Amino acid sequence: MANRGEYMEAFFGVELYKKFEDTISDLENIESDLKDISHEVARLGGELEKEDRIGTAREMRAYIYEAAQQVKDVRTFLDFYFTQSEEISQVILERDAYMLLHQIHQWDFNDVRDLRDWLNDFRHVCDTIGYRVEDLINFDKLTPYPVPDEIKRYPVYAIDKHSYCLCGKDGSEIKYIDEVKEELETRPKTLARDFKLPTAKKE
Repeated sequence: MANRGEYMEAFFGVELYKKFEDTISDLENIESDLKDISHEVARLGGELEKEDRIGTAREMRAYIYEAAQQVKDVRTFLDFYFTQSEEISQVILERDAYMLLHQIHQWDFNDVRDLRDWLNDFRHVCDTIGYRVEDLINFDKLTPYPVPDEIKRYPVYAIDKHSYCLCGKDGSEIKYIDEVKEELETRPKTLARDFKLPTAKKE
């Protein structure tokens, strides 16, 4: 196994943008070769002389072997820079974190289940890269439309346009607003809110 010094040398010893361009070009070539092979396979089903059939089969074998080698090269590149390289993984995960944060802030209020899933994914990414979710999201103002005070203490974090609430101490429950109100009637009014987000669920 390569040590960290070797990984760092490889990481900084290549122009990643150019390498990505070359990888995309390789994939395009593989795509073209496979399409050509598909046409040749169709020819094998036709009326070919024995020698032509054998020659076509050999060419197809060579094409397929070359394509397999190209796929291996692409896989090795992606495995190294996206799995072995902590630097690249960190950049990608940070990008995912801010993409999810943008989705959360742009939530359209149509379905609170979307918001719940994004928050869960966001928590998972933040846990992976060592970010504190609470430093990046103000749960008192999770959405532009404030939660009514009468149900806020449930706690409720958000309500969609169909009156379904993202709620519960771990932020993973979804209940209709009337159900939340009914449960609150049986609770002490001094109940404190808990802003803990759900721990990312493992598949």
